[in-house]
Amino acid sequence: MKEYSLFKQLKGLCCTLFCVVFLSINCVYATSSVGLTDVQIIKKIKKLDKKIKRNPNNAKLFLERGFLKFILKDYGSALEDYNSAEELAPNNSNIFYSRGRVWFTKKNYNSAIEDFDKAIQLNPKDYKIYMSRGITKEKQDDYFGAIADYNLAIKYNKRAHDVYINRGIAKDKLKDFNGAIEDYKKAIKLCKYSPEAYYNMGLTKCKMGQFEDAIEDYTKSIELNPNFGMAYYQRGKAYIETDSLQFAKSDFQKALEIYPANKEIKNDFKNLKEKLNKMLEKEEIYY
Repeated sequence: MKEYSLFKQLKGLCCTLFCVVFLSINCVYATSSVGLTDVQIIKKIKKLDKKIKRNPNNAKLFLERGFLKFILKDYGSALEDYNSAEELAPNNSNIFYSRGRVWFTKKNYNSAIEDFDKAIQLNPKDYKIYMSRGITKEKQDDYFGAIADYNLAIKYNKRAHDVYINRGIAKDKLKDFNGAIEDYKKAIKLCKYSPEAYYNMGLTKCKMGQFEDAIEDYTKSIELNPNFGMAYYQRGKAYIETDSLQFAKSDFQKALEIYPANKEIKNDFKNLKEKLNKMLEKEEIYY
């Protein structure tokens, strides 16, 4: 149907949109973006308002509008639209999948999993639902359950590089460092532009004490995404481990340019400068 085409298009562009909230110092989950400005989204919502007024029994219109509201972070209104859609079309797996993402973003993980479970019952071969449920389980520290879901996601889409990244993160949490690195390498093989895979691989290698190799991974991540602030920060920390303090200082400065309010980076940068100043006083600077 014509009115459903926008949702299908947006869904394809950002099937893992909700994962963007995972950007952190510890790991970066695979993600994608929607590619629309807020103004464009609001215009589309207004058009849908008129369509819904003319046709209030069309579940797909509510689903589409809820999706756009979710992108705008209007989560309460998005939930209302998904609830309306469910009343009209209780067998549409996309409704439960989409609503599950809202619950996830609101940190209501139990409700998110309930909706993902329903979506899977209705559409058991959709890999992205398993990936979404897997990420949710990780937030509940259920790493074995997450890996089981990622395995199912890969079963139904062996070329989904983002699933390998997320499974690698779960394996890292379980201290299966070699298994994590294997998954990151598979992700890179499937998608050469994968700064998240190189970044997470660098994190794992640091835990293994392989700091020079980790620096190479962070560097590759930065080459692919020059605005990857956390990659600069983590590379700086790895440089400290290799006594390359001036390089570390440069990376911390770059990280702060990108994340000026990050307290952890500020604190580490402050400690590094104090250490360098003491070394200057003793004339013991090492490069």
